[in-house]
Amino acid sequence: MKAATLAGVDMLDVGGYTRISDIGQLGDGRDGREGVVRQREDVYDLAKGSRCNVHRIYEDNDTSAYKRRVKRKAFEDMIIDLQTGTISGILAYNIDRIARQPRDLERLIDIYEQARRPMVFGTTAGDYDLTTADGRFQARIYVTIANKFSADAARRVARQKFAEAQDGRPHKGQRAFGWKDLEHVDPVEAEIIRKARRDILNGKRISTLHREWAEAGVRAPQTPEGKTISYTSVKYVLRNPRLCGYRAYIPQEHRERSGRLDPVEYLVERTDGTPIVGKWETIFSPEEWRELVDELDARKNTGAGRQVGSTVTKRLLTNIARCGECGSGLNSAMYQRGTKSYEKYGYYYVCKPANGGCGKLSRSGPPVEDYVEKILLGHLKKQAHDVTPTEVEDPELTQAKEKLKQIDADKAEARALRAQDRLSLAEFAREISRLEGKEAELKEKVSTLAVSPIRASSAAARIIREWKSYTVDMKRAEIRRSIEAVVISKAGKGGAQRGVFRPELIEIVWK
Repeated sequence: MKAATLAGVDMLDVGGYTRISDIGQLGDGRDGREGVVRQREDVYDLAKGSRCNVHRIYEDNDTSAYKRRVKRKAFEDMIIDLQTGTISGILAYNIDRIARQPRDLERLIDIYEQARRPMVFGTTAGDYDLTTADGRFQARIYVTIANKFSADAARRVARQKFAEAQDGRPHKGQRAFGWKDLEHVDPVEAEIIRKARRDILNGKRISTLHREWAEAGVRAPQTPEGKTISYTSVKYVLRNPRLCGYRAYIPQEHRERSGRLDPVEYLVERTDGTPIVGKWETIFSPEEWRELVDELDARKNTGAGRQVGSTVTKRLLTNIARCGECGSGLNSAMYQRGTKSYEKYGYYYVCKPANGGCGKLSRSGPPVEDYVEKILLGHLKKQAHDVTPTEVEDPELTQAKEKLKQIDADKAEARALRAQDRLSLAEFAREISRLEGKEAELKEKVSTLAVSPIRASSAAARIIREWKSYTVDMKRAEIRRSIEAVVISKAGKGGAQRGVFRPELIEIVWK
């Protein structure tokens, strides 16, 4: 600290800033907590040799000053205290502890330039008078050098991490949800994920699943203390390629620009286009994981699964039930509060003119829903028993599967030709786009045809067993798989008004 700059000035209150970028792991040779403790000692030594009093130590432990999306809480507190005059300067071990991004230094320079009071900026490597052009020039040079060192180090680390990904080695650091360490599955969390997959495929919304996990106290390893698991974390867990053994790699610069990204888009592939398989225990097979991801992708265009603005209905038969007079889909409405109908049924289905209907039909909701559920479960029970194990696979399904295999081979060939520079980038892009379009059509066809009698029987038995635990969304999804429409005919004079349920007025149209 330059004593001359403080001659005749009362002792100044300053802030001491300490920071370590990465505390490391136990036993890996990096500093950890000891690093900031040593920096704290340096700050107090600096203060002793100057007319300064350390008002507060601002400590950011295990926090990068280089990564753009990282928020340094103590640094931000220090900025506020500088602006308000609570402190009149900063002491630190080195300027790179304070800033490794030029924009952070510029924030400090603005404060120092506009201050109308004595200010100090001292480090063990020297002082910087940010109120002068020369002092600002020196500070900017050192921060620019520190920024370059960080960029070089980040590039080396990124190259090493990508090499590890190509070798199939697991991510280091915090464990992933579903595993108790880098390699071994956690049985409890794995079962939570397996059940979630079954529920999603049966129509449950992610918002419902998120609410259930939060209420049950399910927490991801990254969930802050005192917080519940977030909606985006639930989506990330379900889409994580690690579930089936695939290795993903998201470059740090992509994370910094966009935050949490979809790992499905960052699979590491071999030169033939096949995914790298990692060296850890898996929870799903690749086919099971892909089926789950396809279901989640299919919902992106419909809004299903979103809590806010969702088009998913609260009622079981909305737009599945249809008016027998005009064929329009029925909507639900609440009976007037205080009436007997409200107390007994709560809501009813109605053909609304506002939605293009005739307005001539309405029916109490719960009795109709109970009847449709009973008929559907009877249908599934019959399906569970009527199995023909010897039935030959549909020839159309076999042909579609063969075409999919051929597309995989064609894609691999196109990648190989591109790797050998025998295809231009434009030709390669057009060919891959064409093949992926065909692939999407065939996958949809296969999923439609691929329900074998034995699998259908097993699925039907499971649905019957778990039906009471299904949400409205899951029940609707199952009804839509089997039923085209539930046609409700007009009751005639007096029939519905007297509360008599007449099943002969309900026709179920099966798919």
